[in-house]
Amino acid sequence: MTNPMRKKLASAVQSAVLTKSARRCALCFHLNGTLAEKMGQIAHVDKNRSNDAEGNLVFLCMDHHTFYDSKTSQHKNFTPQEVRAARASLYAAIANRQHHVAASSHADRSFDSDRQRLTALIQLMSVSGSIEFLRECSFAGWSFEWSRLEGIEIVLARQGPEHEFLNKDLERLRRSFLNACQHTITTLATNTFPVGLKRDRQAVPAELETEKPELFKQRVDEIHSACDALCNTYDRLIRTARWTLGV
Repeated sequence: MTNPMRKKLASAVQSAVLTKSARRCALCFHLNGTLAEKMGQIAHVDKNRSNDAEGNLVFLCMDHHTFYDSKTSQHKNFTPQEVRAARASLYAAIANRQHHVAASSHADRSFDSDRQRLTALIQLMSVSGSIEFLRECSFAGWSFEWSRLEGIEIVLARQGPEHEFLNKDLERLRRSFLNACQHTITTLATNTFPVGLKRDRQAVPAELETEKPELFKQRVDEIHSACDALCNTYDRLIRTARWTLGV
C-alpha cells in the first residue's frame, strides 16, 4: 500500500507548528538538549500524510525526519508516543524562551573568546611597537632594524584556528590585516637590503637616490604605501572589534 500524495499544509497549521517550535527540532532537543535553529521539515507523527491536524505534526531537522520516516529494520525507531513527548517538551522550552537564553549564552561565550583574541593582538602590537614603527618611519634614505617588524612576523606565524575571531566580520577584517602584513613584509624584503656590519639594518640602496632618483622614489613610495595600508587595516580591525565587542 503506497502513501497518498503529499498535499500542501494549510498555512495556518504550518504557521502554528513553525511558531511553537521556533524551527527547533523536537528530537534534537529530546536527545541532546539542543535548541539551535535547524533546517528541517514538518513531519507527520503517525506517518499518515493525509492527516494534517496540528496535533499530528512536528518540526524535525532533515536528518531526524529522514530517520523517523525510514523503515529499515537495523535500528529501533522512535515511536509516535516518544515524538509527541519530545514535541511537548520542546514547545514548553520555546514558550519559556529557553532558546533565547541558549543563544544569548552562546553569544556571550563567543564575545569572551573574541575579546581575548583582540586583547592578545593589541598587547602584541603594543609590546613589539611594530605598528607605531610603521606609522612613523621614513624609508627615504634611512636604515631600519628588521627586528622592529617582529610583531608583524609573529602575527603572520599565528595561522591556526585558535587565532581566528568567531565573529565573521571581525575574522574577515583580521584576514585583510594578515594580507596587508604579508604585503608589507614582501615589499620591504624586495626593496631594501642589508647595510652596516650588524646586517640587521636594512635600507633602500642609498646610491639609487643619486644614480636613479626616480627608481629610488618609486621604491620608497611603494614601501610607504604598503605601510599606510597595513596601519589603516589594523586601525579598522581594532575600531570595529572594540565597537562590536563592547571593549
